[in-house]
Amino acid sequence: MEKQKRILIFELNWLGDILFSFPFLRAIREACPDAYIACAIVPRYVDLLKNNPWINEVHALSDNNKITSLSEKIAFTRMVRREKYNTSFFLKPSGTKTIIASFAGISERIGFAGKNSSLTKEVEKPGDEYHRADVMLALAGAFGIDKADGTYEYFISDIDREHADNILRDVGGGARRMVGMNPGGNWDAKRWPQENFVRLARKLLLRFEDIEIMVTGARKDVNLADKMVESIDFDRCYSVAGKTGLNELAGLFRECNLVISADSGPLHLAAATGVTTIGLFGPTSHKLTGTIGKGKNIIIHNKIDCKVPCYEENCVKDHICMKSITVKQVFSAAEKVLSEKV
Repeated sequence: MEKQKRILIFELNWLGDILFSFPFLRAIREACPDAYIACAIVPRYVDLLKNNPWINEVHALSDNNKITSLSEKIAFTRMVRREKYNTSFFLKPSGTKTIIASFAGISERIGFAGKNSSLTKEVEKPGDEYHRADVMLALAGAFGIDKADGTYEYFISDIDREHADNILRDVGGGARRMVGMNPGGNWDAKRWPQENFVRLARKLLLRFEDIEIMVTGARKDVNLADKMVESIDFDRCYSVAGKTGLNELAGLFRECNLVISADSGPLHLAAATGVTTIGLFGPTSHKLTGTIGKGKNIIIHNKIDCKVPCYEENCVKDHICMKSITVKQVFSAAEKVLSEKV
C-alpha cells in the first residue's frame, strides 16, 4: 500500500500574499484528495485558514528571527518530526524553514530554485511579470499540475457570520445596501487620501438614498475611521474599525454590495468573499498583485511617468500615483455598480 502523503506547506507572512496562495492550496488538494495537508503560518493569520476545506490542520510558527525564537523553532521541529510529514512546500525561499524541514525528517522539500537551502526539488520561478498567485501555482508543477484555477475564495463559518451580524447591529448598520470603504493599509504610500474617501462617501450617499457606508480598519485605524465618519456627517455612515477579527471582517464584506479600497489585505479579503470591489492602485502593480476574486474586480490605476511597482516610502513626487486617482473616477465606477444593483 502506498504511504499516505503528509504535506506541510510553509505559508507567507502577509494577508494579501496568503490569500494569493489559496489557488495553490486548492490545486494541491485536488491533485492529492487523500493527503493530509497542513500549513505553517504566522500566529496573527492563523484564523485565515481555520475554515479552509483544502487543509486538515494549521500550525502557528512566528517569523521572529531573534535568538529568543530558537526554542520555538526547536519545539516546532520536534512536533513536525512526530507528525511524520513526508513532503514540504516553501512558498518563498527560506533557509531557516528548509533547515527545520530537513531536521524534522521531511524527505521531499520543494521550493524555488536559486537559494542554497536544503531543497530536494527545485522549481524554476516564473518571471517578474507574473501575478503572485501564478508564481506560487508554479510550485504545483512539482506534482505534475500544469493547469489550475487561479482565483482565490474565502470560507466563513456560521459562527463568524453571526458575530458579523452582531457587530453590524451594535453600530446600527445592515438596514440598507452596504458599501464598504477601507481607508487604511500597512503602507502609507499605497493609501488614497482620506479627504478623497470623505468626498466620495458624501457623493454616494447623496446619489443613493438606499445605501449606507461602512468604514473598516484595524485597531490602529480607529481614529482615522472615526474622523472620516465625523467628516462625512451622515447618519447612514458608521465605523467598524477595530471591532472585527479577520473572519468577522470577511463576514461583513460578504454582506456588502461594493467594497472600495486601495491595494491592501482587506481589499483582497473582500474580493476573496466574492463581493464586487474597486481597487485603487498606485505604487503597486495590479498585474502582479491585483484582485483575483470570483466576483467583479474593478481596478483603477492611472498611468504616470513613474516606475511601477515602486517601493519608495519617501516619494519625491509626493505620491502622485495615488493622488492622481480622482474622486470623479471612483464615483463613476461605484455609481455604475450600484445602479446595476437597484
